[in-house]
Amino acid sequence: MFFKTIFTASLAVLASVLSVEARKPKYHHVVVGGEAGLVYTPNQVKAHVGDFVTFQFHFKNHTVTQSSFDKPCEPLDYGFDSGFMPVAMDATDFPTFTIEVKDEKPIWVHCEQATHCPSGMVFAVNAPKKGNTFEKFLEMAKESGKYNDGGSYSDGGSYKRNVADSEEDVEEKRDILSRITGKRDAVDA
Repeated sequence: MFFKTIFTASLAVLASVLSVEARKPKYHHVVVGGEAGLVYTPNQVKAHVGDFVTFQFHFKNHTVTQSSFDKPCEPLDYGFDSGFMPVAMDATDFPTFTIEVKDEKPIWVHCEQATHCPSGMVFAVNAPKKGNTFEKFLEMAKESGKYNDGGSYSDGGSYKRNVADSEEDVEEKRDILSRITGKRDAVDA
């Protein structure tokens, strides 16, 4: 009886240790933009509660902004948003933004930059295989027609000049944007 109790207790401890091992978080890495273009690579991941998704920003200027399935190119109220992360073409150090998966519900993401979302720059965590699929989310983003008409930047990194900008300011903005876009004359004078 004594050995049976010790054996049973040992099995319980072993099962507890194994279940803790099985719950170690996984780290999913996603490249934002860069050489692949206006995409998140990969464009979707399957993650468990407690996993982390780290977005690494490559050249140009992108965001990781939470949205909803129904409105793929609109920020979700109280959702996460990395803010704009400008990265020069010659950068060797890339900023990151990390989210923790809190439940198994789908997480829908888009880039807020100008025409990036309607160009298909969307991402999902745990998108279902039926119903509200990633493919439908992508299709709805492309059909959204949401374009940034009043922002500072538009696709390709051009800058819409404020009338009050001095020529010196314009030149400084040209230098900054040319490092981001690789185009020297990216500023509209």
